[in-house]
Amino acid sequence: MSDSRAAVERAVADAHRREWAFVLAATARVAGDLDLAEECVQDAYLAALEAWARDGVPRKAGAWLTTTAKRKALDVLRRDQVFRAKMPLLAEPDEVEMDEPDDKAIPDDRLRLIFTCCHPAPAREARWR
Repeated sequence: MSDSRAAVERAVADAHRREWAFVLAATARVAGDLDLAEECVQDAYLAALEAWARDGVPRKAGAWLTTTAKRKALDVLRRDQVFRAKMPLLAEPDEVEMDEPDDKAIPDDRLRLIFTCCHPAPAREARWR
């Protein structure tokens, strides 16, 4: 392991000991969810290992980590918001309106499920037998 890589790892470990609670609290305020904040903070520390090895350790490591974690949280929140907005556009309507009920029509998705399970595209082990 090179000396610079070891120095980066020491800097990240030191920042973890000193800054973890502060970075987590700031990220939790933005995310509004402690689990999401913890994931984003962990991702920020991982990103620090890569970025600091490439660009050098920043003078204010805690600020760098806080900014990175907050940005990751905002990205996740935006992605979720777009997903919730687009999901109704992707979903098919539950039922097709018919003028007269047909006695032979299957009222649920059983036939579609059977065709999907028997279709040759899925692996043989995944098909219905």
